[in-house]
Amino acid sequence: MSTTSRNGSAGIVGGIARWWRNLRDTRSRLDELHGAGNDAGNIARDIGLSRADLYTIAAKRPDAANQLKRRLAMLDIDEAALSRNDPRVARDLERVCSLCGQKRQCERDLARHPDDPIWRTYCPNTHTLDALTEEARAKAAAGLRAQN
Repeated sequence: MSTTSRNGSAGIVGGIARWWRNLRDTRSRLDELHGAGNDAGNIARDIGLSRADLYTIAAKRPDAANQLKRRLAMLDIDEAALSRNDPRVARDLERVCSLCGQKRQCERDLARHPDDPIWRTYCPNTHTLDALTEEARAKAAAGLRAQN
């Protein structure tokens, strides 16, 4: 057996193992929510989600909003500052990204042409991201005016 075929097999086996771990982890998260009973509704409300969205997000992989992190970085929006200063907006961005049906297109665009504005045509967070970008520009302009 050649090295190439062993690596190919390991890649396939590794992929299947990752898929199985993700499936098992998802099942565990959903079982935990089911076990919470009526408290699941309280949890959802506490974090600003509907119960249905909570279950949907729990069924997603933990990296379901990774594209958002990359998009924020591309737009020079400080994710930590956003979470600290406006946690509801940060959570809503994550929720919308996690539930988005355009993951593959977004991933391809971020990998190939992150500066291409085509993402604005399909991203459900476009308006919020534009508003955050505009707010940052306005704050920067006000800071420059205050210095002069």
